[in-house]
Amino acid sequence: MQLPISTMRYDITMPLLDGRVQVPGVDLVPTPTGAMVFNEVPALQSGDFGLWDLNLGYVLPAIEAGWEIVGLPLMIKRKPVYTFIFARADAGIETPKDLEGKRIGSGSYPTSITVWTAGLLQHRHGVDITKLHWMVTNNRRVFPLHVDQPTIMPSNEVTDGAGPVGPLDRLMSGEVDAIITDISDGPAFEMLESSPQVKRVFPNYQDEDIALWKEAGIHTPMHQMVMSRKLDREDPELARRVFDAFVEAKRLAYIDAVNDRHGFSLMYQREAWVEQEKVWGDPWPYGVKDDMGALDTYLTYNVEQGLTKQRLSLEDWMAASTLDT
Repeated sequence: MQLPISTMRYDITMPLLDGRVQVPGVDLVPTPTGAMVFNEVPALQSGDFGLWDLNLGYVLPAIEAGWEIVGLPLMIKRKPVYTFIFARADAGIETPKDLEGKRIGSGSYPTSITVWTAGLLQHRHGVDITKLHWMVTNNRRVFPLHVDQPTIMPSNEVTDGAGPVGPLDRLMSGEVDAIITDISDGPAFEMLESSPQVKRVFPNYQDEDIALWKEAGIHTPMHQMVMSRKLDREDPELARRVFDAFVEAKRLAYIDAVNDRHGFSLMYQREAWVEQEKVWGDPWPYGVKDDMGALDTYLTYNVEQGLTKQRLSLEDWMAASTLDT
């Protein structure tokens, strides 16, 4: 059986792509896919795909909308989210509560980062998230929101014909008071951290991330591996075989790190890895049981923020053969 799989170059999945780990009875076929859902995606709607690396912000709404996808308890990309909250120094934002009533820039809404940050601001820091005014660069939204608040203001302006104005530019110009958005660009981080116009809402963001992990068992997931529900009906054990292969790939990736074979651009990477294990243990848990803190919380955040009309169950979300993992 040939099974298309998103081309994921994460260190913990590479043993799958380089052939060191096999899924029994399956030939994996790396295939370019998009993680974001800004338009209808016929393959995901019909189930005519194999395995897909999908931004978590779209998974539950897609399932509720009847798309032919089913989740696997494989959160293959995670990012601590407190690092992505910046504010203008002159916006009067001294505490998280001060974000209420302010203009918040973001690349799009909702995504996994906005869902997690909004939920954490509400439940851990007492922020009334209905009072946030989101100004988004890309307002193409396939799934409806089932709540009237917060305010979401699309922004279609362009700068010198170069395309939509991004959240960082809006923050620097003062068009927004704060940003909550993914930042995967080193120079952007450098600009934000060095500009006197900007400050972090959580200067101790690493402490916040560790506290969230220690107290709630949550290292915030960004992407999830989903599978065709059509395939799951045809072969109910396929999801479990895929899950087991991902577990083995992660095990080998961890061994590579400890053996100092993971990469060499970061000096003392092995020592950094060992130190991380002392603090975090395994912050990339696979399976339902070890990730229940994140899974249960995320189901709640989705219905509270109106991404889903009802609170879905784990049985709605995950392939049946993986529920006991």
